[in-house]
Amino acid sequence: MDAPGKQMIVLQLFASAGWGGGEQYVYDLTERLLKEGYGVRLLSRESGIIRRKTAALGVPLVQLPLRSRFGPCSVLKVKRLIDSEGVGVVHTHQFKDTFIALFARALSRRRPKVVFTRHLVRPAKTNFLYSYLYRRTDRIVFVSHLAKDVFLSAAPKIDARKVAVVHNAIPVAVPHRTRDVSFRERYGIASGTAVIAYAGRLHPEKGVEVLLDAAALLKEEDFVLLVAGCGTPLYERELRDRVRAAGLEGKVVFTGFVDDVPSLIREADLGVVPTVAREAFGLTVLEFMQAGKAVITTDNGAQPEFVDSGVNGILVPPADPQTLADAMRRLVEEPALRERLGEAARKKAEEDLSYEAFFRKITAIYRDRE
Repeated sequence: MDAPGKQMIVLQLFASAGWGGGEQYVYDLTERLLKEGYGVRLLSRESGIIRRKTAALGVPLVQLPLRSRFGPCSVLKVKRLIDSEGVGVVHTHQFKDTFIALFARALSRRRPKVVFTRHLVRPAKTNFLYSYLYRRTDRIVFVSHLAKDVFLSAAPKIDARKVAVVHNAIPVAVPHRTRDVSFRERYGIASGTAVIAYAGRLHPEKGVEVLLDAAALLKEEDFVLLVAGCGTPLYERELRDRVRAAGLEGKVVFTGFVDDVPSLIREADLGVVPTVAREAFGLTVLEFMQAGKAVITTDNGAQPEFVDSGVNGILVPPADPQTLADAMRRLVEEPALRERLGEAARKKAEEDLSYEAFFRKITAIYRDRE
């Protein structure tokens, strides 16, 4: 570890080639670390989207194949980076990253701490290779209690003192300052019509089909559902066909990619996050809560750890269009309830899920302070 008062250099190592919640986690954390005087280096797989997305950070980005946990080229380059940059912490985000970090450290003249954040809800692997990883990794951080409990259900040999839960968080989003036309104006939505927003990938595990089926049960209600996000051309076509078959033209609008999601969320009357897969945390839910919006989400992931149904949001079972439709109808018809849930959601986000608290906990782990 670095001497007190010396700038700590953190290497963020992530082996993914796409951009999702884990990569945004790295981006937000890097931005805050830089603001607080830490040095940061980024190391990812070879990926154009990661290079484009991280360019604004202004920090060195090294891209390697990172296709194998034993790749000698990647291990040696990480080792050289640790030595040349004086890295004090290597923060990893996948098993593959962590193996590479541990093998590189074994060859290095420095002894950086290796911190592994687990972003998924899956049981631990328990063969001898993974036992080595658990033994050598300094800290394993889970983004929710659910992620930790499912992981430990496989009874891996891990020193309990290495394990921590640090709930995910996101910096408070700032809408773009210059918007010529609001979403309501762009899509011709009347002032009294409730705007329901979905923001995320268009993928079967996200429950978009369930959301459309629920909307089909509410055709008599005065609402417009804005579906913001992209998927494969085939899946997007299937969703549009579903809308046409249900007679929902005019009720459902596919916006495509939205570069100003904070504005979309703030202009919406309520949000729906209908995921059918178990979420390790659910950052989109938190985005709606931060904005003071009533949000409906499913109860099969970590969402019950921060959504108290009927108090600061509404929880429904996954893949249940009727129950989801009932919750949507209630919020469309009761503006006062939307406002009450939204204010309670904002308070929960500010008091218990702030980025300040998240950042303090992560940097305490970096510096060995609880």
